[in-house]
Amino acid sequence: MTIFVFQRGETISLALDAVTGDPLSVTAISAAMKAVAPGRTSVSAAAPVAAAFNITPRTASGDVPPGWNLTVGAAQSALLPAGHYLADARMEVGGGVIITESIGIMLRESVTA
Repeated sequence: MTIFVFQRGETISLALDAVTGDPLSVTAISAAMKAVAPGRTSVSAAAPVAAAFNITPRTASGDVPPGWNLTVGAAQSALLPAGHYLADARMEVGGGVIITESIGIMLRESVTA
């Protein structure tokens, strides 16, 4: 699993590439992150969402494929405790649902808050 490292108080920005199919066929998309409890490697379905991502579509440009930009703003990330999180996205496509593989996010305390 890929782990992305950010600091509290900075924008959390991720890219979700449309590697197959037509991204215009996605009728709904959402993404969220949940905190991973100390000593655990997964999250409970009942765990509260720590942050929901703002999602904007992205067209192909040069070597960058089409897809979506996922962000949690700096003000919201400043409110999150330092620690480990898991994030994934849920897409509705052609009457079905696709959930991406989870990615890890490590949120560190910043020195210069």
